[in-house]
Amino acid sequence: MLDIQVNEETVKSMLEKAINARVEKLAKQKYFMTYNELAEYLNLSKPTIEDRLIKNGMKYYKQGSKYLFKRDEVDAFLDSMTASMTATNNDIKFFTILKGG
Repeated sequence: MLDIQVNEETVKSMLEKAINARVEKLAKQKYFMTYNELAEYLNLSKPTIEDRLIKNGMKYYKQGSKYLFKRDEVDAFLDSMTASMTATNNDIKFFTILKGG
């Protein structure tokens, strides 16, 4: 039989450190990503982002001529897009959202 003893203070300390590290990481995230940051985040080229994602409805915001993207909206769009793909129809290059019914 296995007898495990847990020091409650040690567990609390470890949990507190993990929570603080995560909060600090989240606090450092920028609210918006630029086009270049998005391209790096997705590991996709700017033309692919424009032709396959933006033209298919991915949300963006403009400040003058500058495009800005919210990470959570990008993630939600990609989750939705990839959920509609199949094992044989899974190329972002050919992805198009069907319009109408």
